[in-house]
Amino acid sequence: MALLLRFNQLRNNIWSSCPARLLMPHAGLSSGKLPDPKSYERRLFSTRVQETASLDRTCISGIQPLEFQQTSEHEQSVPLLIFDIKTTGFLQKRNRITEFAVHDLWAGKNNTFETLLNPEMDVPNYIAAVSNINNDLVCRPDVPSDVLPLLLAFVRSRQTPGKPVIWVAHNVKRFDGPFLAQEFDRCSAQIPEDWLFVDTYCLARKLPKLLPSEDKRHLHDLGSLCKRYGISVEGPPHRAMQEVMKLCQVFQKMSFDLKLTYEGLMDEAIEASYFSKFLK
Repeated sequence: MALLLRFNQLRNNIWSSCPARLLMPHAGLSSGKLPDPKSYERRLFSTRVQETASLDRTCISGIQPLEFQQTSEHEQSVPLLIFDIKTTGFLQKRNRITEFAVHDLWAGKNNTFETLLNPEMDVPNYIAAVSNINNDLVCRPDVPSDVLPLLLAFVRSRQTPGKPVIWVAHNVKRFDGPFLAQEFDRCSAQIPEDWLFVDTYCLARKLPKLLPSEDKRHLHDLGSLCKRYGISVEGPPHRAMQEVMKLCQVFQKMSFDLKLTYEGLMDEAIEASYFSKFLK
């Protein structure tokens, strides 16, 4: 109960103190005129995110609600959020998120959220080539720069009072989690303590070998896992929602191979405080 009260207090403080803020018009600016990312100040949330974000009211095609082999009477009341982000680079302290996508694997209505984000800095060409996200797509005044208001609203609409939220991503411990923590820190807040995180990269290391001669070191990335399970997803490669669709299917296959139960998933989860070390 104390944990729930602390989370509600944090959420209320956020929503009661998030003044609207005009987005900086970056469209058409050259890289030389873009602001220095190191000059950004900590600030409260912007509320101008409603029009450009997408809350899907249907299930992702081909993705079925997850059912663990052994069920718990509490598992269906806990959101299981598969998510992925795209960024301007790999070093968390020097870069920003450009796209956020999430799908609740327990399904139900309004189970998908995705949005592009204005990083307020240049997207390097080598990143744009990989992620298919460039300056023309995100460095525009009509693209929001803050993801947290809608993200918190999405979670609040799915969370059962007194229950945690489980976030699942591939390499969340070293990449997605630290970037998410940075977004909270940039807004002078912390990740809610009842958010737990599961890294499917760590789960992949526990999968049995397909062949005795197989070198497991090269089979932990998401692409290799998709090949292992014969998973193919249409759409722009390496975009956040396409990665989420892949991971949703991979995670369900992995859960079966590992005989993963709800209780076992909770044992794999790490607390939000784990990411505080990346903010130092």
